[in-house]
Amino acid sequence: MKRKTRFFGIALLIVIFCFNHFAFPFPHVYSDRHHERVTSIGSNTSLAQNLDSALSFGKEVSESIQYNDEHAYTLEANAGQYVDIEVVQRGTNIGVTVFAPDGTVVAAEDVQKHVHAVERLSFEAGQGGTYRIKLSPQPGFSIQTGLDANAFIWDGERRVPYEMANDGGEYTLTVSRPSTSDSSKLGQIDRLFRPYATAGSAGVAVGIVKDGAMLFSRGYGLANLEYGIPVSPHTPFHIASVSKQFAGYAIAALHDAGKLSLDDDIHQYLPELKTPERTTIRQLLNHTSGIRDQWVVAALAGWRMDDVITQEQLLGLIFSQEALNFPPGTAYQYSNSNYTLAAEIVRRVTGRTLREWTTAEVFEPLGMRNTFFYDDHEEILPQRAYSYDDRSGTVKKSVLSFANYGATSLFTTVHDFVKWMPNFRHPSVGNARIFELMTTRGKLNDGTRLSYALGVAVGQYKGLPTIDHSGVDAGYRSFMLYFPEQDVGIIVLSNLASCNTVDLARRTADILLDLPTERKPEALKPQAPAQPYGTMAYEPTALASDYTGVYYCPEIQTEYRISEREGQLYLSHKRFSDVRLLPTAADRLKGTYWIFDDMEFSRNRRGEVTGFTVSNRGVTRMEFTKLTEENTKTR
Repeated sequence: MKRKTRFFGIALLIVIFCFNHFAFPFPHVYSDRHHERVTSIGSNTSLAQNLDSALSFGKEVSESIQYNDEHAYTLEANAGQYVDIEVVQRGTNIGVTVFAPDGTVVAAEDVQKHVHAVERLSFEAGQGGTYRIKLSPQPGFSIQTGLDANAFIWDGERRVPYEMANDGGEYTLTVSRPSTSDSSKLGQIDRLFRPYATAGSAGVAVGIVKDGAMLFSRGYGLANLEYGIPVSPHTPFHIASVSKQFAGYAIAALHDAGKLSLDDDIHQYLPELKTPERTTIRQLLNHTSGIRDQWVVAALAGWRMDDVITQEQLLGLIFSQEALNFPPGTAYQYSNSNYTLAAEIVRRVTGRTLREWTTAEVFEPLGMRNTFFYDDHEEILPQRAYSYDDRSGTVKKSVLSFANYGATSLFTTVHDFVKWMPNFRHPSVGNARIFELMTTRGKLNDGTRLSYALGVAVGQYKGLPTIDHSGVDAGYRSFMLYFPEQDVGIIVLSNLASCNTVDLARRTADILLDLPTERKPEALKPQAPAQPYGTMAYEPTALASDYTGVYYCPEIQTEYRISEREGQLYLSHKRFSDVRLLPTAADRLKGTYWIFDDMEFSRNRRGEVTGFTVSNRGVTRMEFTKLTEENTKTR
């Protein structure tokens, strides 16, 4: 009897294990990780920990590490000595904690959330003695999921929800002494960026302006890896969405000149728009218009990020939109379409393109000679920075061939951009009224205030008022941070996808403005691995064959085919790899390609599937109709 009971107990455990760890094909239990669940390793979990190993300055240490490992090292440091730590991560994301000789936590950071990136940390030894450096695996993002072969196609502000992973990987740890012992504020800032001067690496440029004068500007790393061209303060970078503030300025200036009003209906200037709802220019620039994001719509239409994408193409895509994501003024949703339309309004009101208008009205008067909207993808731009992506285990070119503007595509240098930021307090172009309009926070119809104004965000950092904006396109990363009360501006531009320009700018502000640490650092602990796709079970009531067929969306003139293979559903389009579809609820599927975040299917009275709507971070309920012999004839 005991043997039989033991047998059934083991069998039950096997069944439970299989249920929780494997995805079953249609029409049986079919699973999906609908929500990421990451938990700390508890006291009952066995934690593997290596014995402390001594580190030497300049000597590399390479090891393998699993999610339940915790590696610790010791380092002898003298009081007042600066120490740089670099962890090259290969397939795992690692948090770094530094303990002083008395056991207090000196620093604890996990800035780079990608499993193929470099984690960098610096600290000053406040006391002489033995420091402990502890490495703890943390959940990180991987773009090599195996589930989404389209991961490289769209990135940046499209916020691709990469697979989370931290099962295990390898790392190389190096500790070094900074090449300079300059303890001044500018010396500390230089040390903050110095790791990007690594040989053969794409880089970063930083510029700081205070009281209208350049305080610091420097470049690190390479602008072009193929030819070894270094980054300098005069290197032109594509700054992505940091560009939006210049479209915002143009509209505010035209409002101030009486050539338009922020409260005008955009249909007055853009009669081609099919959406009939009254939408103001102000709502456009505050991201409360409800207009669908151009990049998400383009992705659904089968476009790739590395396609040549022109202004005319984007306008055609926006003008074809037949529905809004929400009634204007009822919600906030960041949409790049808004600023492409703003640029077109400028052109129709002034007779000049946004490039022509901003060059004449802003850049030339300010002496920003290397700043302009890049509206021709074939234009030669000497010494420009090209973009690179280092988050997949190797460095690759991240191709960008944009010929559109307003939402993005401004090229500038840190040497130029520092001439612009002081205008928010002391205008050298325009006037105070224009900049007040630019920095007036938007609001919803119900009076709710937003942080977004006209192309900039208005908020606070550690209690100080700020004006800022970030930008992400391909491998380009940018962030501008201006403190109007202190009249201090910081611009950080990079051509390396893993570079956290927001963090670098804020750390620069911490040093420059003597900003306090908001809280004491806490030691990082190892985290259990994130659950991969296939661990949340859902048993659909419908057969897979219910969904198979061809679906068409006239709004974007695009069709998809859903087919069944080996009990799994796949969605196909001629321009990207097949997408696996996972059921999440009755007649609801989720694709492993991010644009198909939520697909809700509809049925007729006979119970037959007639179509679906797709929703994601930039589109709400775009309709696709299932093609039949009857409706195909009328298409």
